[in-house]
Amino acid sequence: MTQGNFTPDEARNIEELRRRMKGRISEEMYQDDNLFVRFLRARNHNVDAAEDMLEKHIHWRKINKVDTILNDYKPSEVLERYVALSSLGFDKEGFPVNYCEYGNLDIKGLAKCVRKSEILMYLIRHIENDVQTVKKQSEKLGKVIDKWTYIFNYENFSFANATDKTAVDVLINLIKMYDSNHPERLKSAYLINASFYFTICWSIIKPFLSPATSEKIKIFGRDGWQEELRKGIGEEILPAFLGGTLTDSDGDPMCNSTIKHGGPVPERYYVHRDRKSFSKLPGVKRLVVNRRSKVNIKLEVNQPGSNIEWDFDIKNRDIAFSLYYENPEESKCEEGEEVVPKQRVDTIVQSESGVVKCEKPGTYILQFDNSFSWLHNKIIYYFADVVTPSNIIEEDEE
Repeated sequence: MTQGNFTPDEARNIEELRRRMKGRISEEMYQDDNLFVRFLRARNHNVDAAEDMLEKHIHWRKINKVDTILNDYKPSEVLERYVALSSLGFDKEGFPVNYCEYGNLDIKGLAKCVRKSEILMYLIRHIENDVQTVKKQSEKLGKVIDKWTYIFNYENFSFANATDKTAVDVLINLIKMYDSNHPERLKSAYLINASFYFTICWSIIKPFLSPATSEKIKIFGRDGWQEELRKGIGEEILPAFLGGTLTDSDGDPMCNSTIKHGGPVPERYYVHRDRKSFSKLPGVKRLVVNRRSKVNIKLEVNQPGSNIEWDFDIKNRDIAFSLYYENPEESKCEEGEEVVPKQRVDTIVQSESGVVKCEKPGTYILQFDNSFSWLHNKIIYYFADVVTPSNIIEEDEE
């Protein structure tokens, strides 16, 4: 059995959970003390809760064919080339370190090429590769290596990245999947170059993180993280652009031969969609915005912390879109307080979706602005809704 430094209470709980799971898990998992203690610690050593969590994990592995995913799942070229995830090696203590250039990750572009479920499957495969890596590293070093470190670089992270509903949905689903199936796996997470736009996204996703995961996350702006990375990981495996000493053989500090830097997905990968199907989705409404005019959609937010979600498809050409907060006491501009800046949007390839967290109750206005067009009316099919904090939690539990 895998050995670890367990307290007497932990050792007893491990044996009890092992007894309960006998015949329900593989022999390899059955012999792994560390598997049991991770799920026990995730449920504060409540054996009943840990058993339920582990049973759901086994079901999840079966449904997603995780046991054979490394051999059987063949990701598409666009995922291999443009998902900005790379392995850096091992830190000073022998634990794996991964790097994600999240600010250059074009999830919206990827979603025009593959289904969101395939993006998630690709990420599951990456994590399962980490699982196999720590097993091999444990055997090699003769000690328990059961955690990993991630560096997330938010340089170039834009407002569009922060509020894009597709990107937020993928991230929330990934967090929920990770915390449910890989408890106590994270050694450290360094979130570097975090800007104001990052805080918008962070406010939406943070409630989905378990306390155990949250406390291992360190957030940095543009300064201070280089020394922390060198101290916590070691400069030998860090590329020069991350404050380390590693370069390519030609001296390239960006290490382009080994690091995936992401970037916009080329349109040649885009898949044609059936635009007629969007208008038939439940809750979708039809709107005509006449030339030289604007249309406002008012949404009432009663509870702070609610999310406003939207999705729309333009039948012809483009439209200017924005979101405002209607402040009854003070108005900074004609429409109100700007929440989502005005931007010209077309939906030739995919509908435009987004989500923002509302810290203040009141009236919010989705504005479709066609005042720039002298000739053409615009037909829009749209969906917009307010999701309260209680409903967000209920959706998470489901």
